[in-house]
Parts: sequence; C-alpha cells; structure tokens
Amino acid sequence: MIAKKRPPFMTLQRWLFVSAAALLLFITVFFIYFRDIQMPQWSAISDAKAKAAAAANLVEVENIYKHVWNTESWIVEGIDEEANEVFVWITEDKQPEIIKASDSVSSRSVKDSFTASKPDAVVKRIQPGLLDGEPVWEIFYSIGQGPSHYFYEFYTFDSGTLISVYRLPAKTEP
Repeated sequence: MIAKKRPPFMTLQRWLFVSAAALLLFITVFFIYFRDIQMPQWSAISDAKAKAAAAANLVEVENIYKHVWNTESWIVEGIDEEANEVFVWITEDKQPEIIKASDSVSSRSVKDSFTASKPDAVVKRIQPGLLDGEPVWEIFYSIGQGPSHYFYEFYTFDSGTLISVYRLPAKTEP
C-alpha cells in the first residue's frame, strides 16, 4: 500500500504573500506612527508660515526657525511683495515684528566677527532669536578639546553688538 503525502499548506507562494503583507503592514503602521508624532510640529510650522505671510505679505518663505529662551518664538525668513528679504518674529503674546534684512546685520557678518574674536571656537549654530523681547542673533558654540565647554552668545539683530554670554555647565547634578 502506497500512501500519498498531502501537499504542505504553506507553499512558497503563500509564504511570499504572508511576508509581503506583513512588511506592508509594518511600513503602514510605522508611517502612521511617524505622522502622528510629527503632526504637532508640522502644524506649528504651517501656522507660523501663515501668520508671517499675512503679517508681512510674504510671497516666498526661505527659512523657519524655532527659538526658545525666555519665550517660545518662531522666526520666518522670507521675501515680501516688494522683493525685500524680511524676518518676521511671531510670539503668542504680541503682534508679529517685521524687520527688513537690509536694516540688520547679516548672520555671515556676525559669524565673521565672532570667529575673528574667538578663532578656537567651533560654531554649532547661528540663528535669529528673541531675548527679553528683542530680536537677536544667537550663536551656539563650543571651545576645547575632549570635554568641550558649550556657550550661547547673543548679539543685537540690528547692529551685531554683543549682549550677553551664557556658559552651559560642564556637569549636572544627579
């Protein structure tokens, strides 16, 4: 008597289908999770763009910066209807403040004067910000090899003069 063996339930085609379905499900869940996590940030950016465009009649937005120091603010860099490059500071508690780039010092000149005064510093970031309700340029940098020391320096937005320096502590308490 010859017994015939029943063919296996999971054939190669079924394994490929189950694998593809599982991969597709994983990718879908990952993107839904990512979108859910990022949605508040994306909404805040689009709100800042809309407020700046309405306040300064922007036709193009070049950069958007989020700055948190004394208060949270959004700085939108763009071009208005008259082809002027402008910066718009948006905070919750006051009206948007608009400054033309021609009425201020550029980030490049602030960086050049900073690197001339501190040639051993490594600049991590330069961005516009808001310090005590006034528009500023913020420079975040480090000095030192090995355990570096980190600093924030604030310069006036219109003239580029130094306002203050903050040194971050090298160690924190547990």
